[in-house]
Amino acid sequence: MFILKSNSPRRMQILENLGLRFQVESSNANEDQFQNENHLHYLERMVYSKLGQNIKEDALYLTADTIVVYQGEILHKPTDEADAKRILSLLSAKTHSVFSGICLATMETKEFFYEETRIQFKTWGSSEIEMYIKKYQPYDKAGSYGIQDEAGPVLERVGSYSNVLGFPLRSFLQQIELWKQFTN
Repeated sequence: MFILKSNSPRRMQILENLGLRFQVESSNANEDQFQNENHLHYLERMVYSKLGQNIKEDALYLTADTIVVYQGEILHKPTDEADAKRILSLLSAKTHSVFSGICLATMETKEFFYEETRIQFKTWGSSEIEMYIKKYQPYDKAGSYGIQDEAGPVLERVGSYSNVLGFPLRSFLQQIELWKQFTN
C-alpha cells in the first residue's frame, strides 16, 4: 500500500501521471518555524513531522513540503492579501530558491531527500501584483505564487519544474527500488 500524506492537488496529479496507485491521508503538522532555524533543517523537520505516529507495517508513506527561500529567509504561505503583495514585491526582479523535500518511510526505513530550483522573477509593479493575486489567489502557495500560473511572475527557472510544483520528481524516481513494490 502506497500512502500520500498530503492534500496537494499538484502532488496527486504528478503521482497519477506516473500511473501510480495510492491512497491519500491528510497531515496536520504544525508548520511554525523555530527561531533561527536553518531552512534545510526546517524542511526536513516538516517532512518528518507530517509522517505522524501510526505507520502501518505493509505500507510506504510519502510526505512532502515545499519552501521558498530568499536571502536565507523562508517565505511561507501568505497570511492574507497584504502579505502576498509584500512577498511578491520582495521577489520582483530577484532570484530565489525553491526547495521541495520528500520522506519515503516504512516501518523499517525513513529516507529524506530534497531538490533545489532557482527562480528568477520578472520585474513586477504593484498593479501586476494586484491583478495576479486577484486572479490566482495564491494563499495556499509558499512564496505567494504558482509556477504553473499563466502570466505568472516567473521569468526563468534553473532546475526542476516539478520541484517548484512541490514534488522533487528526479529524486523520487531515483528511489524506484524502494517504492515500486508498494505501487502495483
